Amino acid sequence: MKYFSMKKDLRPPDLYEYFVDNHWFNTVDLENQKINEPLRGSHKADVVIVGGGFTGLSSAYHIKQKFPEKHVVLLEGACCGYGASGRNGGFCIATDMLTEESLADPEKMQKNLDISFYGLNFIKKMISEHGVDCDLEENGMLEVAFTEKHLQGLKEFQSHLQSFGLDSTLLHGSELEAEIKSPRFIAGLNSPHGATLNPAKLAREMKRVVEEIGVEVRERSVVTRITPGKINLVDTELGDIQAPILVVALNAYAHKLGFFKNRVFPISVFQIATEPLSNSQLESIGWDNRQGLSDMRTLFSYLVLTKENRIVMGGSFSYYDNDALCSGNDKSYTPEITKDLFTSFPQLEGLGVDHAWGGTTTYMLGERMPSAGVMGDHKNIYYGVGLSEGVPTTQTFGRIIADLMAGESNAFTNHQVVNRSIAYAGPTNLRGIFGRAAKWMWEKAG
Repeated sequence: MKYFSMKKDLRPPDLYEYFVDNHWFNTVDLENQKINEPLRGSHKADVVIVGGGFTGLSSAYHIKQKFPEKHVVLLEGACCGYGASGRNGGFCIATDMLTEESLADPEKMQKNLDISFYGLNFIKKMISEHGVDCDLEENGMLEVAFTEKHLQGLKEFQSHLQSFGLDSTLLHGSELEAEIKSPRFIAGLNSPHGATLNPAKLAREMKRVVEEIGVEVRERSVVTRITPGKINLVDTELGDIQAPILVVALNAYAHKLGFFKNRVFPISVFQIATEPLSNSQLESIGWDNRQGLSDMRTLFSYLVLTKENRIVMGGSFSYYDNDALCSGNDKSYTPEITKDLFTSFPQLEGLGVDHAWGGTTTYMLGERMPSAGVMGDHKNIYYGVGLSEGVPTTQTFGRIIADLMAGESNAFTNHQVVNRSIAYAGPTNLRGIFGRAAKWMWEKAG
């Protein structure tokens, strides 16, 4: 597989806007945090990781645990957690990596379950062993239906969970109202398998942990060019570094450096954060069990209650022509999300919106399952890509990358996502047309 083409110019990718109106960033006081010094001059390392999101940080942790003698350097263009890892909706879904192919064999099914839950369990390990503070609330997930079509989808998803021996409860009427109060919801599926968290806190804390175990983290180090080879050369704005092993942990940003071009759509997703709800407002919507909440539309909305009892809600996306990256402060989508919030919860009408932001993530054609693996002429470039709904999956990808690097054959390195072929995404100049048409059809389909 070849998912790389050489970048011909040295102009730094135009990726970052410093002030993003992200509630999660506010909770970690990102504007006033110490951001590490950039890479300057010429350096050598055993492993260079490009990307300081969850995949890069998890890879750094797992590689250093497996190879404590190796000099591991992580490069991040802005600051760790600045991209999708710190801008997402706060979900931590434990069942994203369950694959139907394992159901025929009880042993394979159990291994698949262990892998699917690995990411959440790894975050809990970070909390218990390293004192990571990320506001984790393991309250499960609540999927809701607006229509009979959605209800059928809930039943199919319940059947999927049951095939793996996982409990869930289909709710109607008073049982549903006991969990969440909305005139819009006709049914819900309550599952204990999942959590919510503060993603920016998790990213900044993971940065601390990997530094404590000996990983060198260089922030403010925008990579301008990667030259693959037996020894990979990585140029940054102010320096360069060589390493025999490279990890590309850029997800939707990877195409800017020549990786996965015409394979991955960089799409932009948007969220809002309300002002904190009063006790009476909380009582009016129920939600006492504080599950992660999402609906069954193709263009679905997703909501969490934060530690401060704000509602963080996402539910809109855009594709910018020619694979352009998102402006995190594109407020044109705020009214759409806000309207959706008050349609679901008219009793909250008038509640203020304190923050609105966006970020770039990925969309892939076909089954839309992400891919992790190794590529390049020398099989020394490891990667994780296609991650759009998977905070736990990113953690698992770090384990997969480290195990592949060690040459191990196990349930992680033999998982369906490993070296999974990525479908061709079509000509870049036509994707805007395709994206707008697809969004229109999905909105009509509900």
